[in-house]
Amino acid sequence: MISHSYLVEGLNALSRAQVTDYFCDGHRGAAILSAYYLCAENETDAGVSELIAGIVDDHWSGTALCAPFPEEAADPALLSQVEEALAASIGDLRQVGHNVIFASLALKAFRQLPEAITPSRVAGVCRLIEAFAETTDIALEEQDAFPSPDTCEDVAEFALREYVRTARAFIGRGQGWTGHMLTFGRALVDLHQLGYRDLAVSGHHAFRQYVKRTRMGPQDTDRPRPEHAPNGLGPRTRAYWERRRAADPSLGHNLKYPYGYCGLTAIARDPALLRQCASEAFRVL
Repeated sequence: MISHSYLVEGLNALSRAQVTDYFCDGHRGAAILSAYYLCAENETDAGVSELIAGIVDDHWSGTALCAPFPEEAADPALLSQVEEALAASIGDLRQVGHNVIFASLALKAFRQLPEAITPSRVAGVCRLIEAFAETTDIALEEQDAFPSPDTCEDVAEFALREYVRTARAFIGRGQGWTGHMLTFGRALVDLHQLGYRDLAVSGHHAFRQYVKRTRMGPQDTDRPRPEHAPNGLGPRTRAYWERRRAADPSLGHNLKYPYGYCGLTAIARDPALLRQCASEAFRVL
């Protein structure tokens, strides 16, 4: 098992990111929370939790970003402020959905650890959500033929189909568009599972905008990047993390992408789709 202390560290980082570097440090806070849930929610090989925790310990634990917040009385009622901040921004595509990705993880951790719902942390997370002010306006049209998912399974399978398509369309152009299909889709699933169905449904418009952008294929700004080599390993295996252990996590996508992938594939039901997902996984994981 992985310690609950990583929930506190991740929340501290997310809450502090808006005064350090909202985008980069927000990524790092989300990565710490993703690391915790990746271990807590999946059946993994022995030793995987220790390897993942070691990545967090080596790069973020004990840094100023994760430092303790002042002692304050917890007030679970304050969580409504985070919900309201997300509701105000979730309908628009903001920096490829990071406002939703970060906020959903914060809500998930706060709900699990209500003693962490303190005024300073809540205020910090709200300001982080509000920092994503830049919107991308992509017009949606009837011929785009997007599904209208009603359940977590529907959302997961929609996201995974688009992940497979994006992985193939962006070969040689990096993992960003493909990986964030996983993290954005997982964020909407998390909101559904946390009971925030109305919030999740409100986020479908922005997610469809993101999907439409990826369907346009690589653009001039999508620079050529080396492809990952197939390795036959998955993020639930010890061998996968032994290979990843020494690498610089940078913004923590090596933790967030597996969190998205494992969560979505765990609830999808289409066997053919799951086989396709597995065949393309090396490109992004």
